[in-house]
Amino acid sequence: MNTTRQIKRTYFVATALNWLAVALPLPLLVLIMQSRGVSLLQVGLIMGIYSLTIVLLELPTGGLADAIGRKKITLIAYGFSLASGMILLFAFSFVGVLAAMIVNGIGRALSSGALDAWFVDSLQEVEPGIDLQPPLATAETVALVALGAGTLLGGLLPRLFPGLPAEGTTILTPFTTTILASGLIKASLLVFVAVAVKEARFDHKVGHGWRSGITQVPVIMQDAFNLSRHNATLLLLLAASMVGGFALAGVESFWQPYFAGLLGGGEGNSLLFGVITAGSFMIGAAGNMLSIPLSKRMNRRYALVAGWARASQGLFLVLLALQSNVGVAVAFFWLVYLGMSLGGSPHLTLVNAEIPAERRSSMLSVQSLASYVGGFVGSAGLGYIAQNASISTAWILAGLITIVSIAFYFGVDRRQTYRNTSYEQEAPIFENS
Repeated sequence: MNTTRQIKRTYFVATALNWLAVALPLPLLVLIMQSRGVSLLQVGLIMGIYSLTIVLLELPTGGLADAIGRKKITLIAYGFSLASGMILLFAFSFVGVLAAMIVNGIGRALSSGALDAWFVDSLQEVEPGIDLQPPLATAETVALVALGAGTLLGGLLPRLFPGLPAEGTTILTPFTTTILASGLIKASLLVFVAVAVKEARFDHKVGHGWRSGITQVPVIMQDAFNLSRHNATLLLLLAASMVGGFALAGVESFWQPYFAGLLGGGEGNSLLFGVITAGSFMIGAAGNMLSIPLSKRMNRRYALVAGWARASQGLFLVLLALQSNVGVAVAFFWLVYLGMSLGGSPHLTLVNAEIPAERRSSMLSVQSLASYVGGFVGSAGLGYIAQNASISTAWILAGLITIVSIAFYFGVDRRQTYRNTSYEQEAPIFENS
């Protein structure tokens, strides 16, 4: 049996490799698409279809992971991700790039919640009653550091190969070196997960053959929906996830044109944009580590930690929207990510506490789906406001909604306080009986 340390090391290494591979081509992805003959309008369509693919497959793939095994689905997911990069490498048309992103969306949906569920269940199996918040916070920190490092490396790598042919003229160019490097890391990740992840066989009633597993998916999905509908705490947390996705979409969709406006244009400021992006990841990593002592100081009342973090995120977003100085705006932009990251692992700890182990992948997919739905509403609704009013107006609205959403977390805290008080009042009765 794995020890707690082995489980953490395996998960952290897999997390780091995965997000490093994802981040490498990220700063240049749109430029690569454009060099292959894809227009900005087509880029928007491609990214929309990519997101729709994830939304449609999110819950069924989570159910499949619960049915046949989290390790199997993780390996398949990473295989799709690797294939996506190879398709993009050879794609020189809208259809080819679209195919690459659809395959990537399938991989992203498959991976959502699978290895995470293995991590939580493995820890709880080895150490029942373990406090999940510190390891979840550390995992988020690892992911954000890998994203930051990958973003910087992705911007640097093409500079090391200036003698390669111009973009869009052949397969191997300075920009596509990031796709090749990403592919090598993804291949290494596949081997690592295959060797290092140890997963016990599922209960024989569930089975983990493909035919048996696929037939279980509709039942598992129905169970996930029923659990979500009938668990008031989960409903509050899912509502909070939707608001979080709503606000995040508003920030990520409009921060580049917002700062370009402050700077008088985006040309020649790509280095600053890279620093801003990498800085947000690093600040997020710091926020995750800070959440560990903060949660202990607040007696592990994770709903309160997440609630106050959400309030600070909304406040910083409103303040960001009011800035005209670039330096101050960057500071508030990073503080938005600090607030977001402070509440991330406490929120996930609360979610995992409400989920039965046999449905963990599917329920984590429901959680992810709620965030995507919120993100879709945020992209569309806030985009309309930004187009017809201003980005600042859209951000102020998003910030105010984010602040108000702390009511969801306070509702969770009240329910948990009532539950704990009831247990303490009943405990002496059982002790005397």
